[in-house]
Amino acid sequence: MSRLAHHAASLTLARLANYGLMVLSPIVLVRVLSVEEFGRYREFLLYGSFLQSIGAFVIPDSLLYFIPANPQSPWRLVRQTVVLTGATTTLVAIGLIAIDLATGGAVVGVYLWPLVLYLLLAVNFDFWEMYFLANHRPGAMFAYSASRLTVRLLVVLSVSVLTHDVGAIIWSLVALEAARLIGSAIAFFVHVRAARHEPPLPNPWRAQLSFCIPSGAGSMVALLNRTLSSLAVAKLLGPAALAQFAIGRFAEPVVVIMRNSISTVVLPEMVRRRRDSRESPLVLWRRATVMNAMLLLPIAVFVARFAHPLVTTVFGEKYAPAAAVMQIYMLVLVRECCDFSPALRAIGRPAPIMFSNLAALAVGALTLFTILPGAGIRGAMAASVLACFVDATWLGCAVAKFHGVSLRELVPWATLGRIALAAGLAAVVIASPMWTETLGFAGVIVGGIVYVAAFALLMKLLRVPELELVLQSVRKTVFNWSRA
Repeated sequence: MSRLAHHAASLTLARLANYGLMVLSPIVLVRVLSVEEFGRYREFLLYGSFLQSIGAFVIPDSLLYFIPANPQSPWRLVRQTVVLTGATTTLVAIGLIAIDLATGGAVVGVYLWPLVLYLLLAVNFDFWEMYFLANHRPGAMFAYSASRLTVRLLVVLSVSVLTHDVGAIIWSLVALEAARLIGSAIAFFVHVRAARHEPPLPNPWRAQLSFCIPSGAGSMVALLNRTLSSLAVAKLLGPAALAQFAIGRFAEPVVVIMRNSISTVVLPEMVRRRRDSRESPLVLWRRATVMNAMLLLPIAVFVARFAHPLVTTVFGEKYAPAAAVMQIYMLVLVRECCDFSPALRAIGRPAPIMFSNLAALAVGALTLFTILPGAGIRGAMAASVLACFVDATWLGCAVAKFHGVSLRELVPWATLGRIALAAGLAAVVIASPMWTETLGFAGVIVGGIVYVAAFALLMKLLRVPELELVLQSVRKTVFNWSRA
């Protein structure tokens, strides 16, 4: 577990470093673009991300399962992944063109052709992160993702400052993905020669499709579930409201980074350990859940407390309405402490992920379109939060069923309770308004440092066993980085 914690810490810190770079983009863009124009930019990214996820259909992610299960033939699996991804992106592109033209541009309108190109260029030959992680190479993953993100940000920021034109920013992203695809394809064809010397796999296409079809269908439903509120705001309330809503969800990458970093590291190891013991994978998942809670719960409390000064200082007073949305969104971090999907994927049972998201989608859509007209972007976020808790409840029951345990035995409630208690009690030190009234925004920074120290002390007093493991992993990772 110590080695896995070190890998998770490395991946988390690497992705947080990437997130630090990502922060620069909206901070600059909100100052060179109007709220309406920034909303248009976010609308393109919303559609683009949606199409990317559908086009990928979790096919690259399946390498996290198949490479550990078949370590002797990694490049055969990669080659097959590239072919499948090419087929799915082509089908999605054709479907988008047909639907948008048939509806007179009602689906994506002026974004149609840049979106088609963006989809085909951004998704194909984009398997490297999952390949590196499946082979225990988080450093290579970080180098790839960080360099890609850095170049992307430099291009977007340069074009935005020079042109102040959303169209130019969008086409610069398309051009950048074209350059990435060419470089990635060259590297792929150089490496894939090794596949000729790797042993063939029994029924490889059938195995990967059997894994990806239910997982991909579930991922599509999950994607629609996650983005439904943003899509509804964009279509019903307009780009300006979407801009406010996007800033309210600004902390979302933190959830993805911290939770997914741990889950990404844990999943291949759960697959490996399943060969030896039925109990071992679930024990590993419980520890990952505790680590998620230790990272996400204090962030939820801190951001909920200082949402208004954070938003208005970083993005400006014109985005003040986003602070309330951000506070509501912190409830999502509470739910995300329990990521049930690795516990299902590790035993080859991804189907419940789709059904849980269908249930969440139904509840979320009904709530969303009931309260959106009156509650606006706050109502949209509330509907999204309700949907994510429906999803968690369904998945928790499914994991308990397939692993043959009760929900009480599945989730480490006692440890999670101690972490939640520590996060709540530590909030007393930042409850006073004097932090911002006396020190201004500096009070947010100082208050955050004091809060983290109080939280760590309380977890130590409450004897959370994973605390020392996390601290050791972070210290080891930072030490290794400093030496490098």
